[in-house]
Amino acid sequence: MRVLSPKSCLVAAFALLAIIPGTGRAQAVPAGTPSQEAAPTPRGVQRAIDGMVFRMLQTMQVRDAASIAPLINALLGDTAAHMRAAPRRPATAADSARAREVVRTIREALAPYRDVAAAERAGYERFLPWLEPQAVYHYNNLANAAAEQDRFDPARPTSLLYTKGADGSLTLVGVMYTAPSDATLEELDARLPLGIAHWHQHVDFCGPRPGSPDARQVPDSAWLARWLAIDTRERCTAAGGIFLARLFGWMVHVNAFAGDTDGVVWGHEGRNHMHVHPAAP
Repeated sequence: MRVLSPKSCLVAAFALLAIIPGTGRAQAVPAGTPSQEAAPTPRGVQRAIDGMVFRMLQTMQVRDAASIAPLINALLGDTAAHMRAAPRRPATAADSARAREVVRTIREALAPYRDVAAAERAGYERFLPWLEPQAVYHYNNLANAAAEQDRFDPARPTSLLYTKGADGSLTLVGVMYTAPSDATLEELDARLPLGIAHWHQHVDFCGPRPGSPDARQVPDSAWLARWLAIDTRERCTAAGGIFLARLFGWMVHVNAFAGDTDGVVWGHEGRNHMHVHPAAP
């Protein structure tokens, strides 16, 4: 049996995502956001797909990883074309009380993970281990991510978030929770209130079709930049690629270890316009 390279597997993953109902079309998203088409992928199927894509990205081989870092960091920025934020709501007193309780739980339950080694022993692994530097390092727990399809537990986030100091040490700054891509606004609000938290998705990607000349190329910064520049179905079709309405599900950051003010904890200060990730210096 022929073993596919990590990059070939990534291309194959794009092909699989495109043929499973719903994944190659826009997901069920709140009104006022980009196009809404078709029914979303069943959650069990989506869970398996997300795990597969995660593994592909973990082992992806590239020609010039250092040159790719700015592209990935820009992709994660709030101003990127591949970011979509959920609509905000006015915060209520009940929202604020619930948010404070979540932060209290995070600080009590997850403080041991200031030690990255402890986080790794608990099943968290660094996302994109081949990529340096990263604006925010996500240490993901796939078991927690799978469970978050069905429940919200502030003590068991999908990701721990770290920043790296000049000496190379990692500092725990917060956590990331996830929710299904087809979650309604009410479901998101029930997990973390829309008046406080900034829910977001990574959307509108295009990748090469298996067997095409571009799919056979070894990825480098120019290859990745060319595909990341495509953010509409029409441009993807014109490029001969496969369009994906989104990767993974809804996400939200809580910077519980970064400071004590609500502005820092919930990303209202020092962030880009979607208030999710740190703004560039």
